[in-house]
Amino acid sequence: MVNEDEIMELIDQLRFNLPDEIKQANWTVSEQQRIISEAHAEAARIMSRANERAEETSSDHEILRRAERHGAQVVKDAQAKSDEIIRQAEAYALEQLKQLEAHLGRTLATVRRGVEALQSSQPESDEGGEAASK
Repeated sequence: MVNEDEIMELIDQLRFNLPDEIKQANWTVSEQQRIISEAHAEAARIMSRANERAEETSSDHEILRRAERHGAQVVKDAQAKSDEIIRQAEAYALEQLKQLEAHLGRTLATVRRGVEALQSSQPESDEGGEAASK
């Protein structure tokens, strides 16, 4: 029914051809694994760069937020210092004006006493002459 020689020849051909096909299949599988491995490595590099950029961007935003907070604090401190300087300047000006007022008051009192002294030493009859000289 089955020719033994033919079967043996087919088996020999299979033995002869099978290693090349197995080698080809193994090469195809290994090439596929290499390509997949390279794709994973490239994906990892891309993800790493994306993460670095995201961190840089996040860091830049944090730096900007810190700078804005610092700037706002500097403005607030400057305004407070300005308000304090104005308050101190006004207090100084008020103190100087009070001292000037006191000094002028003493000067005016001295002038009045001088006028009164001069008026009291003048004879009463000379009042008409005083009115004429004014």
